[in-house]
Amino acid sequence: MQNLMIKPLNMAVLLGALTLAGAASATGVPGQGTWETTLQARDLDGNLANGPEAFYDTALNVTWLRAGSTSVMDWAASKAWAEQDRFGLNGWRLPTTHVTTADGSCNWSATGGTSCGFNPDSSVATGSEMAHLFFQSLGNKSFYVPGTTNVQAGYGLTNIGDFQNLQSSSYWSGTEYALSSNGAWGFTMASGGQFVDGMVSSRYALAVRPGDVAAVPEPQTLALTLIGLTGLLLSLRQRRH
Repeated sequence: MQNLMIKPLNMAVLLGALTLAGAASATGVPGQGTWETTLQARDLDGNLANGPEAFYDTALNVTWLRAGSTSVMDWAASKAWAEQDRFGLNGWRLPTTHVTTADGSCNWSATGGTSCGFNPDSSVATGSEMAHLFFQSLGNKSFYVPGTTNVQAGYGLTNIGDFQNLQSSSYWSGTEYALSSNGAWGFTMASGGQFVDGMVSSRYALAVRPGDVAAVPEPQTLALTLIGLTGLLLSLRQRRH
């Protein structure tokens, strides 16, 4: 892997600058995207009063942490933030980017269906997790009409579903850039674009976990289950005697 210096990219600057004026007040928009059915609430702290802590994504078979980071960090710090254990569960990570170009390169001017630029691939089979969340689950639009250079009405982060701290800004992915050891892929919620930037740049972070957390018993639940089974076995032995 080459150790190339990645300078701040014009495309990344452009993507970050296209922030909607009203994005800070974006809320869940009923009927926009599939979030109301495909993002299933998961309570991880046992307190239903404060709402869910995560969402199981039935399309991607992953679980999103409800709250994103509250501050920007470089790639290494974002990775460490995402990978910490939460609610007795490990396995959290940054979302991944699926690169469709054979050599892992990035075409900044692309406007539809590729790994980089606006309207990146968001399909379940070959798309990136953040792109799928942005376009499919939340039904948001990119800055450009797919495959054209025409500005798309209503672009940007207009719907955040029931997430917390979801910003109209850029987020790191966990996928490193194949052509440089100090670069990584990211996604901007401001305008629906995927890009590469130097790991020293500051971005927000989301955490995701493979599978459904509902299928992973908490340590207390597992302990109680074992105690119950032990008691049942002892009872059966006593009956036999």
